[in-house]
Amino acid sequence: MTQGSERFGLTRRAAVVGGIGGLAAIAVGRAARPVTAAQTEAAGSATLRSGMAGAAARFLESLDGEALARASYAFGDEERQRWHWTTPSNVPRNGLALNEMGEEQRARALALLEASVSPTGYEKALEIMSLQRDLGSDPMLYYVTVFGTPGGDEPWGWRFEGHHLSRHFAVVGDRVVVTPFFLGAWPTETGAGLRAMAREEDAARELVGSLLADGRAAARFQIDSLTEHLTGNRARVEPLDPVGVAAAEFDAAEQALVHEIVDTYLGVLPSVAATAILDRITAAGFEEVRFGWAGSVEPGLPHYYRLQGPTFLLEFDNSRNSGTHIHSVWRDFEEDFGANLA
Repeated sequence: MTQGSERFGLTRRAAVVGGIGGLAAIAVGRAARPVTAAQTEAAGSATLRSGMAGAAARFLESLDGEALARASYAFGDEERQRWHWTTPSNVPRNGLALNEMGEEQRARALALLEASVSPTGYEKALEIMSLQRDLGSDPMLYYVTVFGTPGGDEPWGWRFEGHHLSRHFAVVGDRVVVTPFFLGAWPTETGAGLRAMAREEDAARELVGSLLADGRAAARFQIDSLTEHLTGNRARVEPLDPVGVAAAEFDAAEQALVHEIVDTYLGVLPSVAATAILDRITAAGFEEVRFGWAGSVEPGLPHYYRLQGPTFLLEFDNSRNSGTHIHSVWRDFEEDFGANLA
């Protein structure tokens, strides 16, 4: 599916806040009152927090006994930062799996996911889950875990995780933190033609092709692909080596491709959370974002790329199974799991 910046409206702040210069007008009686971008975003955050808390409470209300105990942890429990992307048979998960739930419980669990992501994010999650059938695995082997008390004054959060999908949500004060998040796909294309992560791969290949064609060989920092994403499942990450080429050296078309990659990833997030991340990227300097590629530039062959700026890291690895098995992760150097917000 095409997931460009125009579809999500994340590259232009006005598209998010609804007006030129961050102002929108709403009618109050017969008068019009300007609404600032901050007020609009605060309202969006409140709506997101309320929707998530209500959906989480309804899910927990459908559980009792052992099921409730398995799905519930304290917010401060170390389990909240224990995460992975591989199959649960390789790395057992804690929480309650969809295939262990009754029909109503499962519906409420998926409603919680839907309330916590964008429509595109929900669709992509279902597509990634559906790929398990191609692997002979259970598409309902995804675990739901709630940390803390939804909707209270204290921080709380929740996790949705299984093979190739790891989504984390932390509510701290008036902020909703949605990083880290992991998206993967195997196969990259099914016999029916489904590509769950098409532009995540193709836009980056178009970018490296343009850079190499213009003689910027530094864009490919290694001839052979990496064999995995370097940050693994660490709870905290530091910036990696500043490989590749900085966005300050890109022409307009190349910058547009960087925006498309970023927008495609942030497009799976609720818009208010995506906007907060993009604001921090912009404030830190888009020109500082670096793009680096390792491996072949030919489709269907192993490759890896990363985008890294002062605030974030995106790693994309498609080295396994002859370049048909994607692992990708978005990390925030300061705010993963809600750190530094309490």
